[in-house]
Amino acid sequence: MSDKIRITTSGIRGRVPEDLNVSIVSDFTSAYATYLEKGNIAVITDGRWSGKMFAHSVISSLSSSGLNTYFLHILPTPVVQYFLRNRIFDAAISITGGHNNENWNALLLLNRDGSYPDFMEGREIFNIYHSKDFKKVSWDNLGKIKNIDADIDKYIEKIGSIVNTEEIRKNRFKIVVDSCASSPVKIMNKLAQYFNINLIHLNDKIMGKFPHKPEPSPENSYQTEATVRATSSDIGFLFNSDGSRLSVIDEKGRGLSEEFTLPLVTLAYVEDINSQIITTVATSKIIDMVGKEFNIPVLRTKVGQPAVIHFMRAKNSEIGGEGSGSVCIRELSFGYDSFVSLALILQLMAETGKQISDIIKKYDRFIMKKFKKFIPLEKSYKALHRLEEKYDKFTPMMTDGIRVEKKGVWFNIRPSTTEFALIIIIEAEDEQLLEKSYAEIENILEVY
Repeated sequence: MSDKIRITTSGIRGRVPEDLNVSIVSDFTSAYATYLEKGNIAVITDGRWSGKMFAHSVISSLSSSGLNTYFLHILPTPVVQYFLRNRIFDAAISITGGHNNENWNALLLLNRDGSYPDFMEGREIFNIYHSKDFKKVSWDNLGKIKNIDADIDKYIEKIGSIVNTEEIRKNRFKIVVDSCASSPVKIMNKLAQYFNINLIHLNDKIMGKFPHKPEPSPENSYQTEATVRATSSDIGFLFNSDGSRLSVIDEKGRGLSEEFTLPLVTLAYVEDINSQIITTVATSKIIDMVGKEFNIPVLRTKVGQPAVIHFMRAKNSEIGGEGSGSVCIRELSFGYDSFVSLALILQLMAETGKQISDIIKKYDRFIMKKFKKFIPLEKSYKALHRLEEKYDKFTPMMTDGIRVEKKGVWFNIRPSTTEFALIIIIEAEDEQLLEKSYAEIENILEVY
């Protein structure tokens, strides 16, 4: 097996075919099937070129283990997470590279309530995978295979029950949406019709390739920005390939940092929050400002959907998310869902009567930059130990990598879960502080 495969509790990921191939996908699926033992399993893809190839491998492996498979074809991950939460299936596998380029792909494992396996579950699946001791059944006990269409209407109606649908419909917003020529295409037209939205839909044909990197961020929103300006639209939105992440383009055609998505959704949902906001050590302090404004505690955990969702469940929290444009509304599902995020942001505009640029004005006071330092895995933890020693006097948070809080600036440095790199995130009150901190970190890490 390639040493560039990334295995986490959420699944397995790598470049196709040099790192992730049909054989590895088959074995990993067989491990999950052996762990599950029985049940009806949903399989979906996100629309990238290798998805259908891997779907055949996944479906065959599930059937050979005696599990029934329901192939829903191309569909956003949040939709199948909603179906799982409502016990329509017993588990699911989403074949999606998410925000990674089209030459990557991944298998995401979803359990019966739509969340990722926890640490202990993941450990058991990994042990089965490495042992190669897979459950296989006789020819006359193979699992059934069915191709079905997803009931998207029920999913959209559930979103409609969470937001102020009447208020959104009254405004008849003109919005620009970039579906990245991937699975969000399957949802947006029906969502627009339901909410009485005037939709200008970019990259709305699934081609197997992406028009740009499938990561919602200002760097990738240039088409949406230009279209918002040209059409005088109220707002724009940019999805990743499986509909789990969302970024916003304001009415002036300015692409906002994906760090604004969680705060904007929180502002819309604030009346339904009775506990805490759950986020990660790598998320902007904008969410702390929103929490402080409404007297809602903000709790931080490790980076990644599994950590946030499991912490939300432990704390019985109504909302959680990350600075990647990811938000979970517990009432809908135990997963990141960009479609309910989109609807809640429209609700915020409708109820306040304000444009996005006015809403974010008082929170738009930080500068954030994200860097990658590609480094061998075995050296990453040595580097983190060196950083811990250097910043010991600041009592760093070691929840995930290292997070250091200094006057006017904070930074988080951690190993990536998707690439062999250290992710460096710095947020400061001015450019000078940010650059000074980055230079300091670079100096410490230059030996690696």
